[in-house]
Amino acid sequence: MLQRARLSLCLAALIAGAQPGVAQQVAPPPAAATPSPTEEQLLAFRESERRMHVPVRVGDAGPYRFIIDTGAERSAISRQVAGTLGLAAGPTVRVAAMTGSRDVATVRIPSLHIDRLARPQAIDAPSFEREHLGADGLIGLDALANNAVHIDFEAREMRVERASRRRLSSNGDEIVVVGRSLAGRLIVSDAYVRGKRIAVVLDTGTSVSVGNAALFRLIEDRSTELPPVHLVSVTGEAVNAPFRQLHSFEVGDVTFRDVPIAFADAAPFERLGLTDRPAMFLGMDALHLFRQVRIDFPNRQVRFLLPRGPRLALNQRPTRLR
Repeated sequence: MLQRARLSLCLAALIAGAQPGVAQQVAPPPAAATPSPTEEQLLAFRESERRMHVPVRVGDAGPYRFIIDTGAERSAISRQVAGTLGLAAGPTVRVAAMTGSRDVATVRIPSLHIDRLARPQAIDAPSFEREHLGADGLIGLDALANNAVHIDFEAREMRVERASRRRLSSNGDEIVVVGRSLAGRLIVSDAYVRGKRIAVVLDTGTSVSVGNAALFRLIEDRSTELPPVHLVSVTGEAVNAPFRQLHSFEVGDVTFRDVPIAFADAAPFERLGLTDRPAMFLGMDALHLFRQVRIDFPNRQVRFLLPRGPRLALNQRPTRLR
């Protein structure tokens, strides 16, 4: 049976006037077929239960329900909210998402207010159907760069906070991993599959983790094949992607076990220079195994509050940071 998952702006590179991405330089995983209309009727992931919403004011209006998306370069808004507020049209931008590239209209947002934080500058935000966004809008890296995202899965709360002035040490209940910044995203390279280093991008905007072709080749004989997953992007486009349950992989001092991963060797990996090395966007399906996660962008630090359950284990080794 086919499963369905929603990708956010998903890891998308949004560049005004950009040309479609060039062909990948690595062999793709098994071809992802274009779904037929009837496949929309099949079993869907409850992505709304994975992704959390935060109240956001658009100018003086709202609050509206937005998703915080650490995998999206730019914030976005639903066409329905843009129409209600009468937002002025902006330039057309090229969206490169997991399901392909297309031109998308933008609207001018006067300002965004998230909790106590504000982005007073006007931004040109891509607009999409609310049905495809799964919310009234998305908060991307353009509004998150100098802040931290705190996710409390037990309380089902998500908030944007001021980042710490310096990196904080861990305590007995936490695991801390330090990454590097690339195109605004936090990349964790202290991650391994079968002893081979992989790149991990933390993506709160997608309900399912997504790997590239290089990762597929690495884990093909160490994973369990699952029915294909139906990936739907904010553009409304969809593909059927290979789906595997990865037996184990390490991020810092934590070993993840039996995590399902979809595979799509798509433009976002190329955008980050991650086509030739194994890489994945780690989605909310994996992050929710922890009690809390805090992503501190300025300090390039991720803090995981101790996990529950057998799908995670703590490693007894020094953390490898390179």
